[in-house]
Amino acid sequence: MDRITRMASLCKGSICVCDVGCDHAYTLVEAIKKYGVKKGIAADIAEGPLANANKTITDENLLDNVDIILSNGFDNIEASFDTVIISGMGGALITEILSRGLSKIRGKKLILEANCEVYRIRQFISRNGFLIEHEEAFYDQGKYYEILVCVPGIKKMDELDILYGPILRKNPNDAYKLFYDNKINLLSSIIPQINNPTKKDIKIKELNELVTLFKYPAMEKYHILDTNNYYRTYFIDNKKRPTIFVAPGGGYKYTSPRESEPVVDEFHKKGYHVVVVNYRETFEEAYPMPGKYLAYALNEIRKDKRVSKIIGLGFSAGGHCILEMCLHSGQYNIENIDLLMLAYPVITANRQYAHLGSFEMLLKEEVNNETLRNYLSLETQVRCDNTPNIFLWGTYTDEAVPVMNSFLLLDACNKANINAEYHMFPMGGHGLSVANSNSSEGNKQKENPYIAKWVDLANEWIQYKIKNQA
Repeated sequence: MDRITRMASLCKGSICVCDVGCDHAYTLVEAIKKYGVKKGIAADIAEGPLANANKTITDENLLDNVDIILSNGFDNIEASFDTVIISGMGGALITEILSRGLSKIRGKKLILEANCEVYRIRQFISRNGFLIEHEEAFYDQGKYYEILVCVPGIKKMDELDILYGPILRKNPNDAYKLFYDNKINLLSSIIPQINNPTKKDIKIKELNELVTLFKYPAMEKYHILDTNNYYRTYFIDNKKRPTIFVAPGGGYKYTSPRESEPVVDEFHKKGYHVVVVNYRETFEEAYPMPGKYLAYALNEIRKDKRVSKIIGLGFSAGGHCILEMCLHSGQYNIENIDLLMLAYPVITANRQYAHLGSFEMLLKEEVNNETLRNYLSLETQVRCDNTPNIFLWGTYTDEAVPVMNSFLLLDACNKANINAEYHMFPMGGHGLSVANSNSSEGNKQKENPYIAKWVDLANEWIQYKIKNQA
């Protein structure tokens, strides 16, 4: 089925179709002759296309069925219609036409096909009282197309819905898969040739997002407070389940991908929903912004009916961020999480044991503010009324974050009568994540089956705590 036939077939059930930018009016004619449409409006901004349309309509003996109108978008269209077709233009131009004609298209069915920047159309749809009812992806004469069918209504779309389609990305057909497979292959081939670090990072992020997109088709992505920070939800299904709320490490400079999707995979196997928060995409900002972004995501996740217990999981500096949020929950206006897991966490700002890079990135020009450093030395903040039960693990030979960070936290928990379970592995370095090939990025030193057992131990701890807290 070619592009014109597909567009025409989607008009089935319509009474009057308005084709804006009609060109030869082939789609409109086919909709009337084959798909039961009674009337049509063929509109174009230029005389030449309208002359082509007039010839097509005349040759098909449809002059009584179609009004031919010279119009810039919907400007000169006064007749009533129930369906709109706009195709063969860029997404920016289609969006401009729809915006200027918004009063005339409200309540109508829209059949839209852009030859580029389809995301602009989805943005417009999501903001102006429409929802996407149907999406098609296909190739015609070697060119890739996506058609959107939009109807009146409201349905929330996240960033990935806007970029890749709320229906297509969750139910990809062969054409859609081929298009993005080709894009992934192209990115993979050009990234090694890019010398500019900034441009390379942009392409790597794009590649990682595409790979992740196809591995986790149900993933949703939401930006936080109109910033570059975001959180992603990885719900197994629509059942109510305990949910792992992950703050990856990265020294308060970035959020580590090794402590993101690889962690999702392991806890999915155990039956948990997982949420990952990228709270450090604006690394130029200082304390308390990372905690505020994490707290925002936590408050949003609590609203989801699929979430029961929330179990925090912080790695390295992410461990500091999530624990600090818990200890100062009133400052962040959150209801505290139910349980907390920490992996090789940054705890203290005491210069003797601190991971100095983390506090330099977090505090910026306030890095020598001793009052603030003491406030953010979390072993000084633990109390019986602000600290969840804790599962803690790390390695004795951690070369980046001294193991004394964990010892200081354990001592504080003991003094405050906070229940804590600690696993210190006698070997291994920092940043092991789930310690398997999925998280190691090819670094064999970060793969260790013995240490990887921490996930099983954590699962047993969670199940025991949930059972005994119920």
